[in-house]
Amino acid sequence: MNDYIKFLIIFFLSVGQVLVVIVGFNWWVDPYGVFHPAEYNPKKPVWMSKQLRLAKAYRLKQLKPQGIVMGTSSSQLGVDPDHPGWDKDVYPRYNLALPGANIYETLRYFQHSNAVNPPRQILIGLDFIVFNIFFPLSDDFDESHMVVSLEGRAQDHSLYNLTLTLLSLSAVKASQEKLFYRGKGTHFLNGREIPQEKNLGSRNNRSAMMGSTTKYISGLLMPPPSHRFCLYDEMGNGSNFQYLRKVLETSKRNGADVRLFIQPAHAYLLELLRILGMMKDYEKWQYELIALVEDVNERYPESRETPLWDFGGYNSVTMTEVPPPENPNRLMRWYGDIGHYDKTLGDLIQDRIFSFNQAGRVIPEDFGVQVSSENIDRYQTLQKNKQKEYTQTYQEDIKELTGRVNTIKNKIRPFDCHQVATGGK
Repeated sequence: MNDYIKFLIIFFLSVGQVLVVIVGFNWWVDPYGVFHPAEYNPKKPVWMSKQLRLAKAYRLKQLKPQGIVMGTSSSQLGVDPDHPGWDKDVYPRYNLALPGANIYETLRYFQHSNAVNPPRQILIGLDFIVFNIFFPLSDDFDESHMVVSLEGRAQDHSLYNLTLTLLSLSAVKASQEKLFYRGKGTHFLNGREIPQEKNLGSRNNRSAMMGSTTKYISGLLMPPPSHRFCLYDEMGNGSNFQYLRKVLETSKRNGADVRLFIQPAHAYLLELLRILGMMKDYEKWQYELIALVEDVNERYPESRETPLWDFGGYNSVTMTEVPPPENPNRLMRWYGDIGHYDKTLGDLIQDRIFSFNQAGRVIPEDFGVQVSSENIDRYQTLQKNKQKEYTQTYQEDIKELTGRVNTIKNKIRPFDCHQVATGGK
């Protein structure tokens, strides 16, 4: 045996030992909860990797929930799937909402859940921004995490996912983060995100609320690189509405109880849209959602009717939750920023949707309206009147907000939704 062969043997043995150490380390730490899943206790805090999409995809296969919550980070933070309004025999339940999830991602995770164990009850929070055809897929979204293809065919990427969870650099980093994490946890075992108390003081105040409006425009409403917002492409197609339709129709065929709600975004967000001249788009979005939901309901008359609730207009919750100028650091009751609310408000949402009464918990009378083709015109007229009332009551806020929004608005290039190509999936 010559020296070259000896060198190769030693080299590969050394590499092999390193790989064994890496695999053993990641298996032991198990940053994604794949190899040593915790016994299910909905309220138990756990650490979940920044690769949340991978971790939740695996958790779904382990738990096989009968009830799921879907949507973006707003739903993940504020909607507790263990709210007592759900059907008691629908259990376990899991919050499958994901930060920055566009409608395509919501569809794919629904398909994943449906293939593992068809959910019997589904609650979906809807955000205006993710219906933008330019709203991007999240960086950590990976089709290989799904057990079925978009067309519904079974797919198996076990070897790839095993490599990703045991041998990848991201797995090593995630293991290190979990090993040295000293907090109580990032999520509950039921999938809902745990509010990070150390950040509340820097988020829930007047300055943070105003600041979140400008970040919202450039980061979410008109995200990079296109910085555009269009509900439809140049051919008049709205792919995101079609993705939602697919979720609803599949659920109907399975006999599932599906309930939709428009998120209770803060009134600042609606003012932001007004200043940008986008309120017509927002109103059109509401009409389109109603038309879609009612069409699906008509196509499946034998199934339970899917309702559409709106919590996102001008109401006693969204209009009054702002620290006053004389006390700008006062913490808010329900909101962390213009798009995120806490479990307290999420419970009120579910109280309304599930017609649940909790002793000592009162739902504001104007918080949550079930919208349909029969009442949407009256509802939008009422909203416009409340908007005028809001601008008169909070003139100082509107002045500051207008200045902030216009600064961003002047940096946005004009665009025509009738002459653009689609971005996204």
